[in-house]
Amino acid sequence: MRKLPGVILMLATLQLLQSVAAAAPNLSISNWQARGSQMWRITFPGYASGLPNSPATAGGASELYYPQSGQYTTLNYEKELSPTQTLSLEAGLLGNIMPATGNDSDWDYSQAPGLWYFGTFKTRGSSTFLNVDIKRRLKNSTEFFYGYGYANSRYNMTQGYYSMMDYTPVATSLPALNSTYSLVYHGPHVGLAASRQLSPRLALVGSISYAPLSLAQGHGWWNLRNLEFEHLGTGQMLDGKIGLRYTVAGRQNNSITLGYRYQRYTLYTGSESSSPDITWTEATKLQQGWYMGGNFAFN
Repeated sequence: MRKLPGVILMLATLQLLQSVAAAAPNLSISNWQARGSQMWRITFPGYASGLPNSPATAGGASELYYPQSGQYTTLNYEKELSPTQTLSLEAGLLGNIMPATGNDSDWDYSQAPGLWYFGTFKTRGSSTFLNVDIKRRLKNSTEFFYGYGYANSRYNMTQGYYSMMDYTPVATSLPALNSTYSLVYHGPHVGLAASRQLSPRLALVGSISYAPLSLAQGHGWWNLRNLEFEHLGTGQMLDGKIGLRYTVAGRQNNSITLGYRYQRYTLYTGSESSSPDITWTEATKLQQGWYMGGNFAFN
């Protein structure tokens, strides 16, 4: 069920593309050099006797951190539906996250405030995002838009290494580690896009969208523990970009844009399927960096 909203959104996007492809008036292709990370944390209570029905005492927490940097290829398609309304479809794909070292931290507050466990692992994976919007022109240089956004990140953890266990420094490798985790954010958003002409060929452009209430869904498979679990919660999504657009001489419908993009997805609160006592307390995905792209109009 966790994959169904993404599948529906992709099918709807394909259907919309097919319905308007015969008169595609505007297409842009960008390369976004994104850097960032994804982290999430759960908390859980302790029990005086070690049994679930005993009085709760100081508990613990677990936190995972995944570096997430790489090159997104971003496609944006726009179709004018009326003089004041435009359909916009955007898809971003990061096929291979840059290999990096992530970490796994655990705390047991009933014993001590410091780290009970700390380990590292090699991280690989992929990331995608989709946005489907209707834009309404407010002025010649400003548009209000509303739509739906979807973002999915997948991680693979290998080559594990313990450096702390039971509050004691250790040096233990985990060559059999081959665990996975994925996290999806999706929900409706609203936003504004604007431009300001600086010269006949140069313009300042920017946009920002915000999803105040989105659904966050995580899925983990810890192969060394034979443990599969689900995360479910509510969060928010923010996506903004600003850039300079240069219109190619003699090609009024073609332009090049250089700019900066920032995405931040965060969790309000959530739960984990492995136990009703576990609270999914944090999940933050942050990506930012320079992008460069070309715009091509077919009309």
